[in-house]
Amino acid sequence: MIKIKCDYLNGAVAVPTDVIDKFLKLAPAASFKVLLFILRNPDGAADAQQIAMCTGLAAEDVADCLVFWESHDIIAIDDKFNAEAAKNAVGNAKIADIPEEKPQNLQKTNASVRSLPVKKPTQRDIALRLAEEPELTLICNEAQTILGTFGYDTQALIVMIYDYYGFPPEVIITLLQHQKCENKTSSSAIKSRAEDWAKRGIDTLEAVEEELLLLEKVKNIYGTLKGLPSFTGDSPSPRISKYLYQWAGEWGCSKELIKYALDEADNVLSDANKLLKKWVNSGFTEPLQVQEQKKKALPKEIKKSYDTEKVGRSSVLDWAKKYASKEENE
Repeated sequence: MIKIKCDYLNGAVAVPTDVIDKFLKLAPAASFKVLLFILRNPDGAADAQQIAMCTGLAAEDVADCLVFWESHDIIAIDDKFNAEAAKNAVGNAKIADIPEEKPQNLQKTNASVRSLPVKKPTQRDIALRLAEEPELTLICNEAQTILGTFGYDTQALIVMIYDYYGFPPEVIITLLQHQKCENKTSSSAIKSRAEDWAKRGIDTLEAVEEELLLLEKVKNIYGTLKGLPSFTGDSPSPRISKYLYQWAGEWGCSKELIKYALDEADNVLSDANKLLKKWVNSGFTEPLQVQEQKKKALPKEIKKSYDTEKVGRSSVLDWAKKYASKEENE
C-alpha cells in the first residue's frame, strides 16, 4: 500500500476529486504540476513564465498546459495582474524573488531558439505596444499594404515576432513580402517562417537576402526535376524542400549533380542524399567528375603473365610430354 507521509500542520492543498477522476489518465503529466502550483496560489499566478520558473518546466510547455486546463474549464485566464499575489506565488515556491513583470512579456528578448508563446497579447496589450513603439506601428501599416486588411491573429503575431525575436522592421516586412509572393499568408505560415528564421539566426536584411536567393535556387532546381517520382506537385513538399535546401544550400551541389544522384539512386531520396554527401566530401561538384572517378576505379584488364606459344616451345613442355608417355608405357 502506498500512503502519503506529510505534515499537514503547515497547510495542505485540496485537489478536486472530479479533476483527478477525469484527467489523471487523460492529462499530460506536466499539466498536474502546473495545476498544483495554481491550486497552491488561489489568488492567482502571474503568467506562464512565472509558473515555468517556479516549477522547472519550459515556458512553452506551461503555456500548453494552461491551454489544456482552460479548454476543459478548470482554470480561468484573464488580463488582470495582481503584483502582490504574483510575489506571494514566487515566495511559496521557495525560490528567490524576481522583479515585477507584465503578464505578457512585451520586451525584446534574444529568444532565437524558442518558439513563439501560445498565449497571444490582448488587444489592449497590442494598443499599448503600438503607442510605445512607433516603428512597430510602421510595420503594421506596411503589413496592411502587403497583406491587405487582416485581423487580430495576424496583428498579434506581428507584435510577438517583433517583441520576442527582435527582428528589425525591414526583416519583418521582407518576410511578409516573401509570404505574399508564395501565397502563404496565413498566421500559421507566417509564424512558421519567423520561427525558422529566428532559430537559424536569420535576423538581418543581408541574411534574409541570402536566404531568399537560396530559396529561389531551390525553387528553380525543383522545376528542373519536376516530373520525376516525388517531384510531381506544383511546389516541393516540406520533405523535398528540406533535401533540396541541404543539397543546394549547405552542400553547394549543382542541379546537374542532384539530377545525376537521383538517377543513380533510382529516385530514392535517402539514397541520393548518401551519394551526394559522399561526392561532396570527395570534392566533386559536377557529374563528369564522378564519372571520371568511376572509370579510375574500374579494375584494369588482367594481362597474361606468360606466353603460351613460348611455353609450347620450351623444353619444360617437351619433358612433361616425355614423362607422360613413359608413364603410359609402364
